[in-house]
Amino acid sequence: MSQHCPHCHQPIAPPLLSHYEDFFTCPHCEHALVHHETDIVLYALAFILIVTVLLVLLAGINSLIAMASTMLLYHFLRPRWFEPHFRLRIAKCYTPSNFKLFPDKKASHSRNWL
Repeated sequence: MSQHCPHCHQPIAPPLLSHYEDFFTCPHCEHALVHHETDIVLYALAFILIVTVLLVLLAGINSLIAMASTMLLYHFLRPRWFEPHFRLRIAKCYTPSNFKLFPDKKASHSRNWL
């Protein structure tokens, strides 16, 4: 499922959550993007609660075993079923103007502390 960059509104194919650490960049406008954290938490919470309750009530499984198996199931299903639906947002601390791959040494030591 293709998603759209919130800055340039061009369709992009974002990487999986496990394939980047802090952010990824839009190939069109080079803004730093991340998956929306609220979506990640809400999808996980809703899936784990609904499936756990169904396993406990309908199948009669112990609640601890049901929750552990549901969390494991979510872990394996997230990349394929849930991540394409997560919204993208612009990373607040990384923009093209203040992000440099190799920062200048002079800029980091601009003050003379001696």
